[in-house]
Amino acid sequence: MGGDKYVCTLSPELLQRAKDEINEDPDRREADIEHIRDWLRHQPHINARMDDWTILRFLRGCKFSLERTKEKLDMFYTCKSLCPEWYKNRDPQDKKLRSILELGILLPLTGYDYMGRRVMLGRLGHYNPSKNSANMLFKALSMVTDCMLEEDEQASVTGYVAIGDNADMSLSHVYIFTPSIAKKAMVLWQVRRKSQCAFLGSKSLTALWDGRWGGHVQGYCNRVGCIMGDRDFHVAFLL
Repeated sequence: MGGDKYVCTLSPELLQRAKDEINEDPDRREADIEHIRDWLRHQPHINARMDDWTILRFLRGCKFSLERTKEKLDMFYTCKSLCPEWYKNRDPQDKKLRSILELGILLPLTGYDYMGRRVMLGRLGHYNPSKNSANMLFKALSMVTDCMLEEDEQASVTGYVAIGDNADMSLSHVYIFTPSIAKKAMVLWQVRRKSQCAFLGSKSLTALWDGRWGGHVQGYCNRVGCIMGDRDFHVAFLL
């Protein structure tokens, strides 16, 4: 969005949707943002961005509950400080990071779905686990997601759909994602945005994936409305 002062880019229809679905009141928006900013100033353990747009994204993700927004900000920035391997040295020109980004493992698709949501396509099968660590992969994925959240105001109201295409994945992809990696991913993803997702691939692979992560995947997917199963079953969903 750019700049410290928020300038609304939503259409009248999306503004009404924000009011109806996430309790956003344009007359109170500025005061709510300032309330959270003042609270952040008194939290020395939280090293947060203070611009309007960053705070507004968290407010929208919490349906403008001030207390829930504070909890979410605290959790996110605490987790972020404890996960430097994902959030430090995020230079897109870094040779290893660039090699992952150029694979198109996570792609924000153009346009929106019929509910106005941004669609993200994940293709983990394009990633070679023998060349880069899971931490390097998740660092690259978080960079793509952060850029999308920074630039797409509509998605801050409507959310996004994440579609994971597992068709080219193998056991080597499954075993690189340890339970500790899974736990970090679930915490950091949950405090940013809710989403809906479909994992496309074989049922046996998704079952093994869930077994490897101790049930974390299925539990997370149940929470956000994930559909897991065979590719052919989801053709109608994708269309």
